[in-house]
Formats: sequence, structure tokens, C-alpha cells
Amino acid sequence: MAAPTRTGRPVNSDAEQTRRNILAAAMTHVAEVGYAKATMKSIAEQAGITSSAIYRYYPSKSELAVASLENVLGEVIDRLEKAAFSADSLRLRLIALLEEAVLCTKDHPAMTRFEAILFFESTHTPEFAPVVVLRRQAEEKLYHRLVDDALRAGELPPDTSPQAMVDMLTSLTWGLTYLSATATADRHRAAIRATEALLSGTLIR
Repeated sequence: MAAPTRTGRPVNSDAEQTRRNILAAAMTHVAEVGYAKATMKSIAEQAGITSSAIYRYYPSKSELAVASLENVLGEVIDRLEKAAFSADSLRLRLIALLEEAVLCTKDHPAMTRFEAILFFESTHTPEFAPVVVLRRQAEEKLYHRLVDDALRAGELPPDTSPQAMVDMLTSLTWGLTYLSATATADRHRAAIRATEALLSGTLIR
């Protein structure tokens, strides 16, 4: 007689949910108290698991911080890319990207402060440097695609420097990210709206 088919949660679904809880708790906790003051015990408590259990998932605080940053950046870059390429022109793509950035910070309110903390920690914590560089590279790759498409479509003057455009966009978005990490959500959203108005040609008369 065949064994009955089991239904319900997939195998390891509880472990995967616990892992997601740990990553989210780490990001929130580090954003609240800073990396130096953050402890695995406090992160475990925030994730709803025991202090010993967290080490079965991540053996050290630095590895957990890197995994948290990689996790959230992977999601955010993917969302920004999908939003940008849902529009048909560079102007509209940049506005769609900014709108999605607002949604990302709303979904992950601790993200930009967490990222800023690890960015500054990377100067004396070598483990953080590769993921910080990866973030910039992923963002620049997206901007290169947007600029290259705009040049091919004739939306930009033919003598436009692609690298200069990418550097300008990177400086703009990193400035907005810094504002999100250091100011209120209202100020960040207002700056986003002003940037969109500038792109739309309605800000300066």
C-alpha cells in the first residue's frame, strides 16, 4: 500500500522563513543601534528565536550583516530595473525608478540607514567592502543600460558622454539615499517629487 501523500508547507519552508526573519531583524537592529552595538542576541530576540539558534544560520555578526545587505539590495535593484523598463522613454524611466525607490524605502524603512552604516564600517571591516562595491556596480550597470537605450533612441545629444550621465545619475540617487538615511520620510519623498518635477520640466520656469 502506497504511503499517503503529505500536503501543507514545502520542506524547509519554516527554515527559510526563519532566515528571512533573521535578515530583516538584523537590518532593523543595526539601523537602530549601529553595527558596533548590535548583538547577535538582540537580533535573535527580534527575530523570535533563541540566541543559540541564530548561529545555526549565520556563524558571525559580520556574515549576517553581509547577507542582510545582499538580500535587500538584490530585491531593490531588481525592483528598480523592472520599474524603469516598464516605461518607454528615459525621462519616464527615471521617474518610474524614483517612484519605485519611494516604495522600496516604505517597504524597508531601515534599509538606507543600515546600508549607510555598513558603507562607513567597510573602511575597517574588510568583509563589507565587496557587497558595498557590488551595490554600486549593479546600480551603474542599470544606469548604463538606460543611457545607452536613450542614445540609440535619439533622446540624448549624440555627443553625450555615457559615463558622465551615469556619474550624474549615481550622484543624484546616492544623494537621495543619504537623505533617506538621515532625514524624515517626508523630506525624502519631497526631494523625490522635486527631482521628478525637474525631470518633467515643470520645476524651473
